[in-house]
Amino acid sequence: MHYWSNVCVEGHCMGEEDENGNNPCGRNVPSPFCLGPGGMRHCPHFAWSDTTSRRAAYFVPLYLLVWDKLVIFVTETAYWKLRWWFWDCLWFNRRKIREFFDNIEVATKENCPCLVEWNEEERKLAIAFKRWFPKAKKEW
Repeated sequence: MHYWSNVCVEGHCMGEEDENGNNPCGRNVPSPFCLGPGGMRHCPHFAWSDTTSRRAAYFVPLYLLVWDKLVIFVTETAYWKLRWWFWDCLWFNRRKIREFFDNIEVATKENCPCLVEWNEEERKLAIAFKRWFPKAKKEW
């Protein structure tokens, strides 16, 4: 027996963009190239998360589109506007929010060791990309 399955991946390039907004490989969006042509290892800058088949579906039924748009309108438009007018714009709530944001510290490498790890990982990925890209481009 043979089965068909869709593998849904939501991808993002974590590489530094150039002045034109392109990724290090020259593309402006992730593509199947990022997954590694010919069974090669994926691009070091490629980050992904799982998604649902509904989100990746090519043909979505009209009632699902209408339902999604309605939910977006109700939650993002009506709810948040009403909430702003009836609660968030009150003076004591604005004061609490202002105090909250004033007390947030800025992460630096002195007070956040994970930021140092993040920068080191980005440096390693940039080096790995320089080795990966010529091989992948040749095989693609």
